[in-house]
Amino acid sequence: MPEPGSLDGVRAVVVNWRDLDHSLAGGSEHYAWEYARALQEAGARVEFLTARDRHQHATDERDGIPVLRGGSAMTFYPWAAWQLLRRRRRLDVVIDPECGIPTFSPLFVRRRTAVVLLVHHVHQEQFRTYFPRPLSTLGRWLEGWLMPRVYRSVPTYAVSRSTAEEMRELLAWEGPIGILQNGATDRAGEAHASPGAPAHVAVLGRLVPHKRVDAVVRAIVSLKPELPDLRLDVIGRGPEADALAALVAELDAGGYVTLHGYLPDDERDAVLARSGLHVCASDAEGWGQVVIEAAAHGLPTVGRDVPGLRDSIVDGETGWLVEADSGERLPEVLAERIHHAVTVLGDTTERERLVAGCRQWASGFTWERMHTEAVAATVAALEDRDLPASSTRA
Repeated sequence: MPEPGSLDGVRAVVVNWRDLDHSLAGGSEHYAWEYARALQEAGARVEFLTARDRHQHATDERDGIPVLRGGSAMTFYPWAAWQLLRRRRRLDVVIDPECGIPTFSPLFVRRRTAVVLLVHHVHQEQFRTYFPRPLSTLGRWLEGWLMPRVYRSVPTYAVSRSTAEEMRELLAWEGPIGILQNGATDRAGEAHASPGAPAHVAVLGRLVPHKRVDAVVRAIVSLKPELPDLRLDVIGRGPEADALAALVAELDAGGYVTLHGYLPDDERDAVLARSGLHVCASDAEGWGQVVIEAAAHGLPTVGRDVPGLRDSIVDGETGWLVEADSGERLPEVLAERIHHAVTVLGDTTERERLVAGCRQWASGFTWERMHTEAVAATVAALEDRDLPASSTRA
């Protein structure tokens, strides 16, 4: 745990595009919130600035931390700039996670105010996927050209080595990059004693286009004649929910593919308790948060060999990586590897080896460890020191 009192009196802001109660919240929101909790536990006075979803109040409090909300997906950035300017004279440190576009906080605070930049993954291709021109061009320029210049002297951390490598390659990032990895679910120790049937497959995470849950559904449908016990449970919410429901109906797969939407922890764990395999088909991740959560329950993951997933899956030990650039063949490639995984997990000895490997791997990614490293990174920034030795460098 962070040393109590190590940040006593420090006035801190965590500024993140979404918070945990946002309808599109995912792993990056969990990470940002845990960072805020780490600062609070170390004695800092923390505020959390975030966008306001339709159902949310402008002000709130969670875990004793004030939450201030304003602006939508686009107007959040000028709102956040104004909030930082209002706090300019009393702020000691800003924690600034980059969720595609950062808030460019160094432009709105005093020079002596410390800033810590956190990068989950590089979004250059996602801008092309989600936005038409010229909006996609603007997004790519803000992340690819402006961000490296505004933050060139700011302590910078990535959540995985893959992300750090992408920053070097795609953003031409020149300064030091520390690695400040995610934790895992706080409930990992309560995981069920033995995973469920190998043919019961789970998918965890937000339902958005780049997660490619549609390809997992198609893979499961193609395997059903050969593996009659196969079933798929999809746990998560997001803008792709309706399209996925339509796909399941079109493929007449409703009898063995269930879209649960969001589930509370107890219900999610009950679904995982009857599952034996997890699949993550994302085009890219900053870090495979859902992979580690599944591994904590003893579930190996079939995932693509892409940034983030190649960091969180130990191929052959905690899951299996499949080729990243399979294009339209993605459902077929996934189906081949899912079939292989179900076969391997059918062998008791192999299954026990994989389950043990998953749990051992997941045990190294705790929020307690992340809290300690987050506080160390913040203290180093406040003291204008190099990246702390406890943080892995890339």
